[in-house]
Amino acid sequence: MPTALLPTFTRGINLGNALDAPSEGAWGVRLSEAHFAIAHAAGLDHVRLPVRFSAHAGASAPYTIDETFFKRVDWAIDQALGHGLAVIVDLHHYMELMKEPEANADRFVALWSQIAARYKDRPASVAFELANEPNEKLTPDLLNKLHARALQVVRASNPTRKVIVDSYFWAGADYLKQLELPEDPNLVASFHMYQPILFTHQGAPWMPPEFQTTGVLFPGPPKTPLEPVPAAKATGWVKQWFDGYNTQPLATNPSSPHAVADYFKLVDDYVASSHRQVYMGEFAALDTVDPTSRDTWLRLVRTEAERRHIGWAYWDDGGHNQALDVAHGSWLPALKHALFE
Repeated sequence: MPTALLPTFTRGINLGNALDAPSEGAWGVRLSEAHFAIAHAAGLDHVRLPVRFSAHAGASAPYTIDETFFKRVDWAIDQALGHGLAVIVDLHHYMELMKEPEANADRFVALWSQIAARYKDRPASVAFELANEPNEKLTPDLLNKLHARALQVVRASNPTRKVIVDSYFWAGADYLKQLELPEDPNLVASFHMYQPILFTHQGAPWMPPEFQTTGVLFPGPPKTPLEPVPAAKATGWVKQWFDGYNTQPLATNPSSPHAVADYFKLVDDYVASSHRQVYMGEFAALDTVDPTSRDTWLRLVRTEAERRHIGWAYWDDGGHNQALDVAHGSWLPALKHALFE
């Protein structure tokens, strides 16, 4: 089984929809000292800081990152360290890179050259994450080449810093095996956990029509069969999933603990073959999900990660996945129960 990333990267929270928005506040979240204070008081040891550096850098070489924005990232790192929290600086939402990876490769590497140089003297409790959730045209082959280039510039100024790399297909555990990484004891592979996704993302407005069936429970089967929306019935894999959800017993139901176990089995297999450390950078289920089901799923995922000594960070976006109640300096009760109790 894998060992924990570090004593300082075991339990954490994402501070999402803030510095990773097109501009801070555009998605309803602005970071404050309270974010860090609440995380520390709960006993978390780190925060994952999603940052959209690509929206604050020049379009042509040398692709200079805006100094005012850089200072805002400095402030967030200072807040984390000042509250006794480690921090993962995560390059997030570089959408142009996903759509045109070769056209944006030099810019991506230049961004990391600047980030690495700026934070080279920060303590080891500051980690880097090269690219959040690679997808679309940033295929495994191109991703491996890009990781190698970015890692080279990072290691030039940060030879021993923890660096986290996500697998392809939105950090899917089934793509961990396609990562090609050098022998580097401070390099960590990352996956995200949203499976079964027809449960965790049911009705999400940003998801395609086949995801709009709501009322999915965890675990299944439901007492009364659920009627999927037309787009779900017209999409082969989704129809098959709902057929199984409505009819299969708990032991084999696609919305059940075995589905979570199957996903973690992919991680187990990767660790056994690669002997690498792994990290679960995101997991969450929408607040529109049945509360009891949500609690059951979150608790199960958390405990499955902890049983394997895998560090985790809950995805708090300040919206449908909100856990921190910054206005009141506390946690939303349902999330606190699932994450800590």
